[in-house]
Amino acid sequence: MKLVLGKRERVLVKTRAHRRVLRGPLCGFLLLLAGGCYLGGWLLRTDLAPWAHEARPLLLALLLSVFSVLLVIWCLRPWLRWANSYIFLTTERIVTKRGRGRGGQHSIGLYAIHDIVAVVRANAPEKAPGTLAVVMAEQRFNIPHVPAVALMRGYCIGAITALPHFPRLDGVNMEEGGAGPSVDPRHQARPQQHPEQPEWTEHE
Repeated sequence: MKLVLGKRERVLVKTRAHRRVLRGPLCGFLLLLAGGCYLGGWLLRTDLAPWAHEARPLLLALLLSVFSVLLVIWCLRPWLRWANSYIFLTTERIVTKRGRGRGGQHSIGLYAIHDIVAVVRANAPEKAPGTLAVVMAEQRFNIPHVPAVALMRGYCIGAITALPHFPRLDGVNMEEGGAGPSVDPRHQARPQQHPEQPEWTEHE
């Protein structure tokens, strides 16, 4: 999974959605396995009705076809979607990327962010997964199922406060306590890359 980076940009965090998103596909697989085994065992009985005994090869082929199609739809496709989706935090932006092409990539520049909210259930543990809500001037972008979402919020705030010419917006406190690990202060002295002369590298 490659992410094109600017010349002075580097990746701080690379993660993917929490594994709890695979609960549905796992339950679907167990349901398919139980149903397939039951129906397959029923079709292999010796005391079937004459019509069922004659149609057994066709019924077994139909059962296998239905099992395969549902396995792909309910289990393999969600798993592949999860395995090929990543969340990046760099020194300049937050990126969600799905697949290997750029069509499934969405980037939010750190300068455009007004606030970041970690949304978790009540009484959740410190490293519980949740939704990372990124608040911008006129919209709000939600990134669901982020592992240790409170810690991720701290990393994001640390990256924002380390930006050169850090924007201090009225009504928003991006330097509140427990904001997370600090980012290398050398980033504060780095000049901004001119948008007309990008230089790119690739992050694997």
